[in-house]
Amino acid sequence: MLFSLLIGAPAVAAEPVRITGLQLGLNAALTRLVVEASAPLDALLEATPDGLGLTLVLPPASWTSPPPQPRAAGLIGHIGQPVIGTDRIALTLDLIEPAVVERSFRLPSQGQDHTRHRLVIDLRPADPGAFLLAFAAPVRLPLTTAADIVPPPAAINERRRLIVLDPGHGGQDPGAISASGRFEKDITLAVAKAVAARLNRTGRYRVLLTREQDRFVRLPQRVNLARQHEADLFISIHADSLGGDRVTRGASVYTLAEFATDHEAEALALRENKADLLAEDATAGAVDDVISILLDLASRDTARLSSRFAGLLTANLREQIPLRSNPMRAANFRVLTAPDVPSVLLELGYLSNPTDEALLFSEGGRAQLAEAVAQAIDRFFGVEAQVAR
Repeated sequence: MLFSLLIGAPAVAAEPVRITGLQLGLNAALTRLVVEASAPLDALLEATPDGLGLTLVLPPASWTSPPPQPRAAGLIGHIGQPVIGTDRIALTLDLIEPAVVERSFRLPSQGQDHTRHRLVIDLRPADPGAFLLAFAAPVRLPLTTAADIVPPPAAINERRRLIVLDPGHGGQDPGAISASGRFEKDITLAVAKAVAARLNRTGRYRVLLTREQDRFVRLPQRVNLARQHEADLFISIHADSLGGDRVTRGASVYTLAEFATDHEAEALALRENKADLLAEDATAGAVDDVISILLDLASRDTARLSSRFAGLLTANLREQIPLRSNPMRAANFRVLTAPDVPSVLLELGYLSNPTDEALLFSEGGRAQLAEAVAQAIDRFFGVEAQVAR
């Protein structure tokens, strides 16, 4: 009934509609989702009950087997498996920040059989208030005109958000060592200070560093510092090295996961987690505490917020510096185990690569990184960016 009213389709269809493809990518500054089908499609787009995503509602159809699963891109961090009902198909789109439909249209069929019909949906970032306004009721697609929703004025929030920056390693733990003999612990501290200075200039944030000099801080202490001060965001800053590999380069962003997304992520987490072995007072009890925290990591909101910020940070870094081909990753990092603080680990690049090393140890390179991180934080908290002075 829902789609008979929405589409105005004839009572008897020639044959069932088939969904033949799902594509996700970027089109200029927009996130583009394309649904391919054997016949022209209409759809509904509505906010999920938790307000953190969208549900794309399609008319009854059959899917190619298996259903297409495009990689995350732009504003969409994940697309769920289709939920197929008698009168509709629903796809959940997890957003990394609020978004509205900029435009939506159909493209004519292609190919000799004229069965490749496409519904195009372009999303753009939006103020949280604009998101609520746009999806107060389901949006019918395609749009007859482009959306032009003016965000309401941002509410004045007197409480400044607390950002905890965690320069990796320090003291007797140098971290990775570059081909020219420079230490990871030095670049992570320099970048953290550059980010802190950039954030402080806005006047919108309070910034706390887990270390402000060359000293060793155990991993649980870093996590506890963020929790004790009720941080709004925790960013652990690192750089990597691949020994004799002088080619691999680019930044990446990690979130916490029990199982790593790939072997490289797993190996990196093992290396970083070994930092506590350098502490003279390291005990098995510390490991037990970490396991306990992981078991208590039941806060779905914290995990989703961490993923959302990781997506924003990746998007902003891409505009400033080179990234790995798959820059959003996950692994079991002990330093990301605060159950109530959104946390990410930023890998700045590879000290084994001369170009990355030169970028990271330059003032200009650190300024680019600081700008990308600050812009991502602004977007994460829904703050309209202002020119830093």
